[in-house]
Amino acid sequence: MNPRYPRRGVYVLPNLFTTASLFAGFYSIIASINGHYRVAAVVIFIAMILDGLDGRVARMTHTESAFGAEYDSLADVIAFGMAPAILIFLWGLRDFGNFGWLGAFVYTACGALRLARFNTQVHNASKRYFQGLPIPTAAAVLASLVWVAVGEGYPWLTQISEYLALGLVYALGLLMVSNVRFRSFKDFDLHGRVPFALAILVVLALALVAVHPPLVLFIAVISYVLIGLLLTLWQLRNRRIQRRRSGPGH
Repeated sequence: MNPRYPRRGVYVLPNLFTTASLFAGFYSIIASINGHYRVAAVVIFIAMILDGLDGRVARMTHTESAFGAEYDSLADVIAFGMAPAILIFLWGLRDFGNFGWLGAFVYTACGALRLARFNTQVHNASKRYFQGLPIPTAAAVLASLVWVAVGEGYPWLTQISEYLALGLVYALGLLMVSNVRFRSFKDFDLHGRVPFALAILVVLALALVAVHPPLVLFIAVISYVLIGLLLTLWQLRNRRIQRRRSGPGH
C-alpha cells in the first residue's frame, strides 16, 4: 500500500451499534408524531442501551476512531436531543404556546452544545466526573416522565406532569451546559471482584425496575441529577469556607 495514500474506511462493529441507536432515535420521533408516546419513550431507553454498548465494544475490540466518536455525537443529537424534545412537545408542551416549543428547542440546542463541549475536552476531562449533565441522562428524565404519565392514565397526573415537563426542559438544558459535576462511573471495574453486598443491591435494583419500570427509572434518574447538584453545592460551600479561613487575619 502506498503510504502517501492511506487506506480509508470505518470500523463496522461499533458503528453498527451507533447506527442502531440512531435508528431507535428516529423511530421514537416517528412514534411521537403518530401519537404513540409510550412506545417513543421506551425506544429512547433502547437507544441509551445501544449508545452505551458502542463505546464499550470499540474499546474491547480496539476499534476506537475519530470517525466513530463524531458519528456517535451526531447520533446522540438525534436520539437524545431531537427525539425526547419532539416527544415531550407533542405529548405535553403544545398547550403552553411559545414557552412550550421554545423549551423543546432550548433543550435540543443545549444538548448539542453539551456534546460539542465534550468532544473538545475529551482528552482533558476527568474520567470520574462529567462536566454538565450527560445528554442521555437528560433524555431519560423526559422519556421516563412521559412513560409514567401515559402508563398510569390518570388525567390529574398528566396535567401535573405537563407542568413538570415545562420546567424540566429548561432546567435540564441549563444543567447540560453548566459546570455541575456528575459521576461518570467510568472508573468502575467491571472485570474485578465486587463485595457480595453490592451484588445483592444490583439484584434488588433489577427487581425494583421489574415491579414498575417507568416510575423506578424516573426516580433513579431524578435522584442522579439531584445528587450531582447537591454534591456540587456542597463542594462550593466547602471552598468558600476554606477561602474565608485562609483570608486576611488568618
